[in-house]
Formats: sequence, C-alpha cells, structure tokens
Amino acid sequence: MSDKGWKAAERRFAGDVGCRRIPVTGERFGADFEDGLAAYQLKVRRMPGWLWGWLAGIRSNAEPRGKVGVLVLKQPRQQDEDAVVVLTWRAWVELHGDASRTADAERGGAA
Repeated sequence: MSDKGWKAAERRFAGDVGCRRIPVTGERFGADFEDGLAAYQLKVRRMPGWLWGWLAGIRSNAEPRGKVGVLVLKQPRQQDEDAVVVLTWRAWVELHGDASRTADAERGGAA
C-alpha cells in the first residue's frame, strides 16, 4: 500500500527533530508529532505568494550576516502576544538542537 504524501511528510519532519509521527486518533487538532519542546501539526498546503516573498526578503538580509530570518505576522487589533512567527524548517531544526539531549534531560540524564 502506498503512503499518502502528507503522512510521509509527517514522518520526515518528525525524524528531523528526533521523534516519530503520532498515528491519527480522531482528534481534529491533535499533534502530528511531539518532542521535548513542542507539539507539531504539519499542514501541506499552498500558501500565499506574499508570505514566501516576505520570508525570502528577511532571509536574504539576515543569512549573510549569520542570522536567522524570521517573519512575524500580526493582524490588526490582534494582541501582540498572539502574533505568529514564521521561519524555515531548516532554521527551526538548527535552532532546535539535538533532540537526544532534550530527551535525556527530560529523563534526568546528562545534557
């Protein structure tokens, strides 16, 4: 039986942060995968071109200087703390660190 594209993507992304995909259990907004830091829900969908353009712009400015390009999106009248942070998955994985260290620390092991 062939794997659905979205399911294979969940497996790949989970592996990037050192965990496994969580099988669907019927919850509408359940996590697709979790690690010691975060619960993730992956959506494979088309997104507006302006989002990619703005993200590419800040990345092209930041990366040559050794920084991570981060796009912050906020709706009018939305509370600042509810704004959304967008960065590339590669940047997230690099910032995330070694997943095995996180798991060891949770179990009380050496960091």
